[in-house]
Amino acid sequence: MVERKWLFRRATRTISAGFLLIFLLSSFSHSSQELVLENIIEKAGEKLFAGGWGGRWEALAVSTRTDTDRNWKPVRILQVTRRIKFDDGQVEEEILQAVQIEKGRARDITEDYRRERLEARKKIEGQREKDQDSDRPGRPKNSMNLEELIPFSQKNKNKFDFYLKGRTEVNGEKCYLLEARAKEKKDFLLEGLFYLSQNSFELRRMELTPASKPGVLKEFLMRIDFETREDRLFIKKTWIKIHGSFLIKSVRRIVEEEYREYRMLESGPER
Repeated sequence: MVERKWLFRRATRTISAGFLLIFLLSSFSHSSQELVLENIIEKAGEKLFAGGWGGRWEALAVSTRTDTDRNWKPVRILQVTRRIKFDDGQVEEEILQAVQIEKGRARDITEDYRRERLEARKKIEGQREKDQDSDRPGRPKNSMNLEELIPFSQKNKNKFDFYLKGRTEVNGEKCYLLEARAKEKKDFLLEGLFYLSQNSFELRRMELTPASKPGVLKEFLMRIDFETREDRLFIKKTWIKIHGSFLIKSVRRIVEEEYREYRMLESGPER
């Protein structure tokens, strides 16, 4: 009887020690993963915002906008070629050609498209002026601010929760896969997946969706691929899928854009 009690106490101590060891190993592993995640976010932010984005450059952008039916089959295609100039976040564009394809017939609509584009810009600028009086972040007209899309900056980090989802590859390059989720679900915050090079911590791809979809949107997904040239980050390709109701009309649209013929521009006089 005494021997049985001794064996029971010994077994209990062994089990308790086992659970304690598992708990300690689990806690260490969790802490180690958090340190790895924090290190990745910090290095990614350094790469993105320490002179790696911006400057003066231009590129040729070739886009294809496909309007589809409810089964996502093409109904109308618009192909546009533009020359785009980036000047430290400010964006200028020149419409070179616009061709619409419907029912197998192609039609040049360059002039009409230029007018529509100009009217759309005016509306966007008007909306931005209204946003200045709300809680939405405003930005200069015709600007492209990477901080609005990426949560790794000092300004945005506290608005998101981050998760290390594992490792994967983008175009044959080994990458960390990070997920960012907005703490407050607002429609001007974008959340999703970020693919960061394991060697350089440079951004290679991101897949984003609004943290909270506006009422008109049923689905919105954006994917952007990046590449590094001359120590700067450039957009290589974008893909956007939209499903929503606009002016009582249901819209299903896929927009793809590829950037070519990058060229760095000489620095001009200070403005």
